[in-house]
Amino acid sequence: MIGLIQPAEYYTSLNTEPVLNQLYGTGQFFWAPSMFLLDNRNRYRVRNTYSEKTGERYELEPADLRTEFDQAREISHTLGIRSDERALVTGAKRRPVILLSRAASRWSDGRRRSDDCYLMAPVYSFGGDETKASYSPAFIERVKGYMYWQLFYLPWGSNGRIREGFVRLDRIQAIHRDLMRHMPVLLGESAMGVLRDWVRVYLGEDLYTVNDLLFDYREDAIRQLS
Repeated sequence: MIGLIQPAEYYTSLNTEPVLNQLYGTGQFFWAPSMFLLDNRNRYRVRNTYSEKTGERYELEPADLRTEFDQAREISHTLGIRSDERALVTGAKRRPVILLSRAASRWSDGRRRSDDCYLMAPVYSFGGDETKASYSPAFIERVKGYMYWQLFYLPWGSNGRIREGFVRLDRIQAIHRDLMRHMPVLLGESAMGVLRDWVRVYLGEDLYTVNDLLFDYREDAIRQLS
């Protein structure tokens, strides 16, 4: 949306006074652990055993997630899992995330109750590190042109707090409020409006119906990139 939304309009800086830690509005940036996609690569389940000699012992066993839940397994009171549940090991990385939802409504029913959690979309940088190469200029231009329904472009901004990159809508996840650390950055009103529209399109709505300006922008980008 560079051209419809200027880079300076993407972000709003928030006051860093203590009141910041009480704000949980849509479009706010936070630091939070972003879970890796749970797939079948190098996945393990945790198994615990107990003996009077060694006490509790924990072991990792390879898990084929396509068949792991086909049969019941032993109950583990220590791990807090039932026979139809598993304690799985997967990775996570602390990333900037954007808050997409309002606070969950509180409810309780017997011993069951709601959790203080929000829907968050993680932010990925185009830059590389010691183990991964940077994204190519061609890929960056395609993300800018909204070629991928699940990716939303973000420019550099907010005094360097946000690196050029993209929001991954295919990694939206619920994160408990206790794990969220405030960043003094808010997505600008115009940019948040477009992100909301892009989420709607990713969920299956027609782009032209949702946002005809974004439709025209994307069509023009397709012509230029091809």
